[in-house]
Order: sequence, then structure tokens, then C-alpha cells
Amino acid sequence: MKNREKRIKSKKSIRFKIMAITVIIVIGIMLVSSGILHYSMQNLTESILLDVLKPMAGQSAKTVESNIHLLADRMSDLSLDQRFTNADASKADHDQVLKEARNTYEFYGIALYSLEGSLLSSDGENYGTDIKETSLLSLMRETDNLTIADPMVTQDFVGIPMGIPVKSQGETWGYLVGIYKYDLLSDVLGAIHIGQNGMAILVNQDGKIVGHPTTDMVRQELNIYDLDTSASAHSIFDRMVSRETGQALGFINGQESYVAFSPVRGTRWSFAVEVPKTDYMASTNLALLNTLVGTFGTLIVALFLIWITTTMISSQLKSAILRVNGLAQGDLTSLVEVKKTGDEVEILSASLDSTVQSINGYIMEIQRVLDNISKGNLNVTAEGEYKGDFHVLKESLTQIITSMNEMMKQTSNTALRLTDTAQSMSSQSEELQQAALTQTNAMDDLNSKVENIQGNLNDVSDNTKETKQRAAEIAEQIADGNQKMQELTQAMEAISRNAADITKISKLMEDIAQQTSILALNASVEAQRVGEAGKGFAVVAEEVRTLAGQSTEAAQNTVEIIDTTSHLIRKGVKLTAETSRALSEINKGSDAVTAISNRLSDTVDIQEESLRGVSQRIEDLSSITRQNLQCAENTAAVSLSLDAESKKLKELLDKFKFH
Repeated sequence: MKNREKRIKSKKSIRFKIMAITVIIVIGIMLVSSGILHYSMQNLTESILLDVLKPMAGQSAKTVESNIHLLADRMSDLSLDQRFTNADASKADHDQVLKEARNTYEFYGIALYSLEGSLLSSDGENYGTDIKETSLLSLMRETDNLTIADPMVTQDFVGIPMGIPVKSQGETWGYLVGIYKYDLLSDVLGAIHIGQNGMAILVNQDGKIVGHPTTDMVRQELNIYDLDTSASAHSIFDRMVSRETGQALGFINGQESYVAFSPVRGTRWSFAVEVPKTDYMASTNLALLNTLVGTFGTLIVALFLIWITTTMISSQLKSAILRVNGLAQGDLTSLVEVKKTGDEVEILSASLDSTVQSINGYIMEIQRVLDNISKGNLNVTAEGEYKGDFHVLKESLTQIITSMNEMMKQTSNTALRLTDTAQSMSSQSEELQQAALTQTNAMDDLNSKVENIQGNLNDVSDNTKETKQRAAEIAEQIADGNQKMQELTQAMEAISRNAADITKISKLMEDIAQQTSILALNASVEAQRVGEAGKGFAVVAEEVRTLAGQSTEAAQNTVEIIDTTSHLIRKGVKLTAETSRALSEINKGSDAVTAISNRLSDTVDIQEESLRGVSQRIEDLSSITRQNLQCAENTAAVSLSLDAESKKLKELLDKFKFH
């Protein structure tokens, strides 16, 4: 039981799962709600601020515009003073007007300039002796009306220059230029408070800061394009200096800000209000934090209540689980504790108790039936009522008992038939063993005789091969002799032909000798006729005649010898031809002997190969007969063992009781 409790504790309980799911759901709802709240408040704040800032910027621009108009009215009144419009007024009159104006209004200085920009009269601070190179003079000449220039920055002060043409009888003869104190703008800009870090500024068409709550920023003559080079900021600055009225949300100086802007009419300036988004999101974040804290507190309370409820459910479920685990481990005797909780847990415990009791009854009945079967009593049935699907168990048990009865009866009948079969197999195995032994002896005798035949055939094969070799050698020698005889015949025929040629030559020599003898005779006759002078020639002629006679004799002897030789050669040629024909006949007989030897050798080889195949088949048959003999012996032994085992099986089956 303790081991089961440890295994249960080692797993996640339902209490843990319920609390974990609750925490996940609450946290999920809290995060989703917070996200929706944060997104909604952010959009609401953004919408409100953008809707508020745009008219605020327009109204502030109008305030600056009205203050500037107030100053412009003063300048206009001064330019209409008779001491300026009267052509007869002196410089002293001009100085008087300027002094009175400076003492009356908030001027750092005021001066009167000619049309060329040269100083005519002044009181207090001014541009200097002339304003020829200033943009203020260019604007006054261009518009011929009141003009406001960008703030004038010196070491001592920051002022707002304002100029207006001075006319007499409708013609402009000079320019009145006053330097108003900068407090006029700084008071207006400083009075605008939006958020903790919000501020208002004035910029000209080039982006130069001409108005700022802090005068030092104006003294530095900074340009807004230089303060932030990001594309987001520049897109807002472009709209601002283009004298557009509108609002935007973008990043300025690295932080997301709301910006509204509007042009100041009558000037080259634009009024802008910048409010960092974080100033107004602080309240939103605080509201979100309060929501999270409240939700977290609610979560703690919910978890406490869930803990109490799940602890009660978990303890009751744990008891039921322990009992189910005990049932799985084979515990059929322990009781199930049923607590009166009036809920599903009580129903679960009662159902578990009923299930345990029913299973216990079924198992006890099955145990009784199996005990009888183990003792050999198959005349038994499953009793009692089996409910629901357990009825299938009863039917299966009954079917098993019935099947076992039928099987055991069939097994008993089979054992009787097996005994008879085993006895029959034993007698047949003895006969088969005897037959296999006889067959084995016969095959051994046949194998011995085949080996003797194969030995004799090997001798015949060897002799045949030797005869074939000798016949081949004789045939080769006869062919060689025949070739030599043919060569000898050809040589004899060549000699005969040469002899005939020699005979012809000899006859030609004999004819030449006769002609020479006649010539020698004629020479001798001529020598005698010549007389003493021809004696020497006569001697030579005699010698030539003698030589010719010897030549004739030699030629005749040669002819006789050649005739004798030709006769012998013809006889040799005839004998050679006869010898060649005899050798040809011998060669034909040798070829026939060789062919017969070859056929005999081939026949012997075929018979030898066939005999080897027969010998191999006889060996295979001998091996098979030995295997048959071994199988017969094994079958006889098995049949004896089968007979003994069938008798034992019958004895065991006799112990069972059947229906």
C-alpha cells in the first residue's frame, strides 16, 4: 500500500492540474486583457492628442500672430507720424519720434534708414550704419509693406527685427526698423505646457529655430534638420517648414513623439508643438499596472478557494485510486471507504465498491472451476449470475470446459489409434530395415564390379592413345618420304632435260670441229700454193685440223656418255614414279589407320565418361540406400518410443472425468 501511495504522489495530482490550468487561464486572460487595454488606451491617447494638438498649434500660432500684429500696428502708427510723412521734418524731429517710441514701447532700439539702406537716425540698438546686405531690406523693397525678420542675436540681447516703409505723399522715402524685445515670443512659447517634456518652437522656412522657450537655443542659431538626421524626423520637418497645418507621429531625437504644426501668417515662420509619447503613456501604464495588480490579487483568492475544493476532491479520489491500484495488484479483499459527500465522488466510491465485490465473486467462481479442471474433473460448470459484459466471461468459461471435454475425448480416441499405429509402424520399420540392408549390400557389390570395368577401360584407353600417336608418326614419315620422292623425280627430270641440251651442244661442237677441219685443210692447200712463205701457216693449219679431229672425237664420246646417262635417268625416273605411287598408297592406308585410331580413342573416351557417370549414380544410390537403412533404423526406434509414449498418454487420459 505504501509503495502504491508513493507512486501516486510521484505523479501530478488532479489538484495540481486544476490549479495549473486555472493559473494559465487567468494569466492568459490577464495578458490578453492587458494587451487589449494597452492597445486601446494607446490608440485612444494617440487619437485624442493628435486631435487636440492640431487645433492647439493653430490657436498658439494665432496667438503669436496677434502679438506680432500688435507690434506691427505700433510700427504702422509710427510710420504714419507726421514728423515722418512731412517732407519738411528735420532730423531732430525724426530723433524725437524714435526716442519717444523707444521709451513707450518694448524696443531694444529703433532706427530710420534711407531707401539705399543707409542710417539716417536711430535710438538704442540697431543693425548699424546701414542695412544694405540684410534680408530685411530686400523683403521691404520686395513687398513695400511691413516685414518681420528672423531674430537678431547679439552678445547682449536677442531681438525681433520689424521694418516698414515710411511714405510721404504716397511715395516711400525711407524704412523704419525696430528691434522688439524677444520676451514677446518667449512668454507665449513658455506659457504652453503639454505633458512633462512637451514644448513649443518657431522655425523659419529654412528650418532654423527662431522661437524657443529657452532663449539660449535661439542664441545658438540651430537648425532642426541638424538636431535629428533620421528620415522619420525629416519627413515631419519638411511638412513643418512648408507652412502646412497638420499633425504627425514619429521619432524625434530617438523617441516617439506627437507633433502638431501650423504657419504663423504674416511671417516666414511656422509654429510647432512636440510632445513625447511617453509623457501621456505613463498614465496608461499606471492604469495597466493597477489592472494587473487587481487581477493578480483575484488570482490569489481564486487559487486559495480552488486549493480547498481540490484538496477535498483529491483526498477522496486518492482513496478510490489506491483501491483501484490494489485491485490491479490482485487485492480482492480490501474494502472501499465510501464517504457521504453527496456528490460525484461518493457515487464513484460506491460504484467502485460494487465493482470490487462483483469482480471478487466472479474470480472466486472462476477459481473453483479451474481447481476442478486442474484435478482432472471436467464434469463441472460455471454457476452464479454474471452481469453485463461479465456474462461473456461466463459463456467463454463454459465454452472452454465444453471444448476441453470434447478435446480430451478426441485425444483419448486418438491415443488409442496412435497406439495401434505405433505397433504397426514398428513391425513395418523392421521389414524396411531388412530390405534397406539387402539393397545396400547389392549396391556395394555392383559398385565393386563397375570399378573393375572402369580399370580395364582405362587400359584400353591408354593403348588406343599410344596406337594413335604411333600411327600419326608413321603418317608423318610417309608424307615426308613422299615429298622427298617428288623432289627426286623433279631433279631426275631436270637432269634428263640438261642431258638433252648437252647432246645438242655436243653435236654443235662436232659440227664446228668438222668445219674447222675443212678450214684447216683449205688453209693447208693455200699454204702449199703460196710456197715457202706459207710453210708456217701450213703448220698451224695442220695443228688446227688435228685439234678439230680431237674435238670431234671428244664430242662423239660425250654424246655416247650422255645417251647412256639419259637412258639411266629415264629408268630412274620411272622407278621414282613407281616408288612415289607406292608411298601414296601407303600414306592412304596410314591415314585410314589414323582415322580408325581416332574413332577408337573417341569411343573409348565416351565409354569412360559414361562409366564414370554410371559409377557416380551407383555411389549416389549407395548413399541413398545407406540413408534409407539409417532412416529405417531411426523409424524403428521412433516407433518403439511412440508405442511407449502412446501407452503413457492413455494412462494419463484415463485419470480425467468427462461429461
